Amino acid sequence: MAKEKMAVYFQPETIKKIEQEYKEDNCASKTEFIEKAVKFYIGYLR
Repeated sequence: MAKEKMAVYFQPETIKKIEQEYKEDNCASKTEFIEKAVKFYIGYLR
């Protein structure tokens, strides 16, 4: 399935945390890290 582009805005401190952590989580990109985080949170909500 093809990915779709979406504009998302983050606070500067959130961007810093993403940049610090995405490689530690063995993600190839920040996009992968954010997608994993969103899926995790959706699972938590359900």
